Amino acid sequence: MPTALARKFALQVTNDLTLQSGFIPVKGVNDLAHNINPNLEDASDYDANGWASSEVTMQDYSIDAGFYRRVNAGVLDPGQELIRACIGQFDSAARLGFRMFDKTGGPEAYSGVVIPTWKRSNTGVKNLDQVTATLTGTDVPLNIGITNPYQVTLNPVVTAVSPGGKGSGTAVAISGTGFTNASAVKFGATAATSFSVVSDQLITAILPTGSAGAAPVTVTTPVGTSNAAAYTRAA
Repeated sequence: MPTALARKFALQVTNDLTLQSGFIPVKGVNDLAHNINPNLEDASDYDANGWASSEVTMQDYSIDAGFYRRVNAGVLDPGQELIRACIGQFDSAARLGFRMFDKTGGPEAYSGVVIPTWKRSNTGVKNLDQVTATLTGTDVPLNIGITNPYQVTLNPVVTAVSPGGKGSGTAVAISGTGFTNASAVKFGATAATSFSVVSDQLITAILPTGSAGAAPVTVTTPVGTSNAAAYTRAA
């Protein structure tokens, strides 16, 4: 009987605190552990003839994730950056949704809303840049045994477009996930002059002719069309 591999789990995060959409993968993970900690209260009484008894009265949980800081074409991993963006914030801005699941399609899958902490865990001259993020559960209960999303094909998600304020004929980097086999990139209603799929998480695109102002960016793949990510362009 073979032993399962620890690396079978994936971690995804989202700004959607309803946990319905916008999940993107956290890349570069090299350590991932979830901790569910029951608060046990002593419920012993005389009737147990000297045997102790306990009851669970509360639960808390956390996810400890270690990952290397990945850079693709000069862009840091969008999933890691979504976690880092919560640091130093308050209320909803300090929270993000997560899901953790078995990439082999097994039964273990969890989701919830967490508050992250961020700590560089490799800091020596000879070390690779590594971060340990702890995702601590909030007032939203942990969802245990959700339908494993690994087998679900998701629409592309655009998380960032940079640099802003560029005009016709200039290149921008579009970050997100699900870009493989992209068939179209649009700025508003106008298709990009050209684009190149660098990876599943990165597209470079040339801005088409257009007027200055709002030009939300969408990416279309055989699966569907992404969210419209805000972008303000020059003429």
